Amino acid sequence: MAVAKLMNPKKLGALAVGIATMAGPSGISAQDRWPPAGVSYHGDPAAPDISGLWLGSTMGIPGQGAQSNSGSTVDGRPPVFWAPWPLPYTPAYQKMSDERIAAAKKGRAIGDNGARCLPFGMPLMLTNKPYPDEIVQTPGRVTMFMYGTFPVVIWTDGRPHPANLTPSYNGHSIGHWVGDTLFVDTVGINASTPLDGARDPHSGKLHLTWTVQRVAPDILHVHLTLYDEDAFTEPVTMTTIWTRKTDRRWEVLDDASCFENNAEVGSSKAADGFIKF
Repeated sequence: MAVAKLMNPKKLGALAVGIATMAGPSGISAQDRWPPAGVSYHGDPAAPDISGLWLGSTMGIPGQGAQSNSGSTVDGRPPVFWAPWPLPYTPAYQKMSDERIAAAKKGRAIGDNGARCLPFGMPLMLTNKPYPDEIVQTPGRVTMFMYGTFPVVIWTDGRPHPANLTPSYNGHSIGHWVGDTLFVDTVGINASTPLDGARDPHSGKLHLTWTVQRVAPDILHVHLTLYDEDAFTEPVTMTTIWTRKTDRRWEVLDDASCFENNAEVGSSKAADGFIKF
């Protein structure tokens, strides 16, 4: 995943300033607390409150640690893992995975949209969390503002998936509440997106079902199940824990371009499709 230079955004809400330090929620002054007193992003009284600023973990490989630029998770927590592992690829996709691993050992990024300054897309933005997400709830939708890509919109107004859906980086998500848990169904994900920080591939038939449950005031459990009849011989799952961040120094980054500091592109040959200008 490419790393962008921190800028000084001027957007509303959480899309404001870059992360300055990795401070915890304790001992935060009123000036530094996020969201400010009297401000709420829970604008849907018919739904449980999962609004706020949340940081998840990063996908890891057993024996290799977190699959991130730094080799660790952003706040020191353990990485999370796919099950089963190794991923149960079909022969064609196992070959694709092996080719990506071999290229990475030679310093060439294959299957990494971020290395070409394209949106990271789903499900990577759920499995690798270098920065917190801002969840905003309004009637009929839950919106996750994520660093470096388009927001993930989960429609909760009862609409179905479009009949003739054009694939996109984040796909199309619909959801509904059962008690304190948001059940989400995502389809139409562009086959170019990676599953995770290891750039594991998937096909255009990827079907993602996931749940978001607030199990404590400052803890969300996010459980993912991947179905892909072309790429996998069986479903793949992951459970990750998101923790609330209340210090404004954790705010979501915005107004930054990967072209300004693309750490994973050293030359024009490092990633197919990268445009030097």
